[in-house]
Amino acid sequence: MCDIYLIRHGFTPANNASYNGQEKLSEIANIRDMPLEITYGRAQAIEVGKYLQRITGKNLIYVSPYKRTMETMELALSQVNFDYKIIINNDLREIDSGVHYARTVNELLKEYPEAKEVLDKLNDDPDNTRYLNGESQIDVKNRLQNISKEIKNISESNKYANIIIFAHGTVNRWLIYLLTGKNLDHTLKNGEIIKISNDVVESVFLPNAYVPLGYRVDIEKYKELVRKNKNLDNI
Repeated sequence: MCDIYLIRHGFTPANNASYNGQEKLSEIANIRDMPLEITYGRAQAIEVGKYLQRITGKNLIYVSPYKRTMETMELALSQVNFDYKIIINNDLREIDSGVHYARTVNELLKEYPEAKEVLDKLNDDPDNTRYLNGESQIDVKNRLQNISKEIKNISESNKYANIIIFAHGTVNRWLIYLLTGKNLDHTLKNGEIIKISNDVVESVFLPNAYVPLGYRVDIEKYKELVRKNKNLDNI
């Protein structure tokens, strides 16, 4: 069985809603198009790539189709020189947190008072409760069943030296469980790498580029960045 590396994407503007309590971040982009934060998020992705320089051989890379995971992968791979094949898999997308995404609790309740009941249920039963207009943790677990079996079968075939997965915190949590039967005992940080080797699960890397408390994202700058990128996609 080859080693498996699960990587959470770098810091995004949306992450600052919970980390630093910043509001209005939902104006930047939806859950699919939210980019990496250009200072810390991009730096974390490059650090991930420098860690991956120790890997050799032919490697299989799985990646979520979301912008932040694609950017993390692209920046990380700019630092390596091993052979690889990339597979974009839609089942690796992050949990759909509906109207909760990129909003602080106060902001959420102001815009969607009905979310109060959902927040209470999330405290009592976090795995089975669906976000307002979104998914539950169990929904994510269920949609990862097939891809986790595929990853396990490929890892056991020894066709590749390693399997590297660029995805999201919730997704990686469930992949770890589905691949090993073990629960991760902490919340994955941005840019963190979890290694699975012979069913041993360990955190092997955390970036040094850590977002300071009190940090504020320039919302207008990111809205313009997203707009420009969308225009380029249409060319």
